[in-house]
Amino acid sequence: MSGYSPRRRLEMTYNTLPNTGDDRLNEQKNLPTLIAELSDPDKAVRAKAMRGLVTLGGPAVPACIPLLQDGDWKVRYRAAEALGLIGDGKAYAPLIAALGDGKDHVRYMAAKGLGLLGDPRAAAHLKAVQCDENEFVRRSAASSLGKIGGEEAVGALRAALDGETTEGVRAAILAALRDAGADGR
Repeated sequence: MSGYSPRRRLEMTYNTLPNTGDDRLNEQKNLPTLIAELSDPDKAVRAKAMRGLVTLGGPAVPACIPLLQDGDWKVRYRAAEALGLIGDGKAYAPLIAALGDGKDHVRYMAAKGLGLLGDPRAAAHLKAVQCDENEFVRRSAASSLGKIGGEEAVGALRAALDGETTEGVRAAILAALRDAGADGR
């Protein structure tokens, strides 16, 4: 390193240091920036911000929960996505509430997030969503019920299968039944 300037040697030394966890402090400082970027008009910026929130994990949960009430459905959608991927149980009740959102994209992501949380209490709520007007919400609810598993989830899936006429949703229900360890009948 003798041929490098003192500044460059310092940069090279810093860049080769092991990760000590200090990056979390920098990420937490960026929490307001990530939250603000969820409102960016660019879809890629919103997606990157959501991934940043997931990287933060638990510390991002209290900031994401109120975003489920934001006036912009895209912010609510990304907040629900982040909460599900973070997997913190504190997101359970807010995601249940988001199942009733006026925007189908948010309902879809809330249903998906509940499956990622894996809380068996969500089965009854996801059963109700199996009657949603949007087929993608119904598919997401079915998939989540399959991930959650258990008697109540299997019963909800079987009941939904009996009344479902959309082939894509029927296929999702059958896959969810297999995931839940049921035979699909």
